[in-house]
Amino acid sequence: MTTNKFGTIFQVSPPTVFLTDASNMAVFPSNNEYFSTIDLVPRGQYEVHGAASEALELSPHPQPQPRFAFSRQSASATTSSVTAGIPPRATQSKSYQRSVFMAEFVHGKLQPSRMIVIRFMEGDATVQGVLTKVQDALGAYDPLVLTDGQGNEILDSEGTRGSIYWKQNARKILAVPEQQFADMKSGKRRRSTKDDESMDLQGVYDKIEEVVMAAQSLHDVTQVIKNLSELAIESRKIYVLMETQAEHVRAAFSCSVCKGPVKEPILSKCCRAIIGCKSCIDHSLQTSTQCVMCRADNFAINIVEVSGLSEALNALEIIKVD
Repeated sequence: MTTNKFGTIFQVSPPTVFLTDASNMAVFPSNNEYFSTIDLVPRGQYEVHGAASEALELSPHPQPQPRFAFSRQSASATTSSVTAGIPPRATQSKSYQRSVFMAEFVHGKLQPSRMIVIRFMEGDATVQGVLTKVQDALGAYDPLVLTDGQGNEILDSEGTRGSIYWKQNARKILAVPEQQFADMKSGKRRRSTKDDESMDLQGVYDKIEEVVMAAQSLHDVTQVIKNLSELAIESRKIYVLMETQAEHVRAAFSCSVCKGPVKEPILSKCCRAIIGCKSCIDHSLQTSTQCVMCRADNFAINIVEVSGLSEALNALEIIKVD
């Protein structure tokens, strides 16, 4: 229903038309001069208000404005009624309501756990205003952050000020504890930061330290690598190993199956040693359940892939043998 139709029916000026419901709450038309059915209650009774049209003002006996009943089309019949009016309170602001989900990060993903329905006026239709309404509903004032359904923070901006943005319940809004949101953001930054892969002398030294950490159970290899670390600090130019030391390194990091340098090393709990390449061990498990080195049973549950060691072993290729 448009304001022009109301003006024609009730002899009031269309630009001044507004309605009041049974509770005396004012309902105003939208910018296109339509009264939305979303704002009207089916079979509700509404009183039409507005300035008298020119024709009515010229009349010596103006008639009282009737009350207008609005109802949606139904299978039974459309009803309307006209009742006596109550003095309107046209200055009262329109209120809206929307749902806000309380959510927490679980395994890196937002998991809604509760839902709150808030009512707000036009003046509350901002990020901070909605946050305050949510905190009032919870009865707790811990810092919160509003996000969309993908976990993106909703910032206060021109587009988020006003009821047009907030009254759309189809847009999912979540409230997340501020500390959890900050921790998740910092975690994402750490995961997205790429490691520096430049193989300068300092980089080689860092990789050697990784080898020391991964080979604590191999006493001879640990001693050789520690000596190599000290040599890296002293020379900073070149690394030299004696033949016997090189043999220790080659023996410790050679595959028990293919006898070549270990690729993606696998550590055996039963032998407490690096026993071979991941691909070689996977192939061996297809034909046998025994350890390739000590022949112990239940080999499959006693192996662990050593992560981070492959790159460190590649760094050892620049070490020379005397």
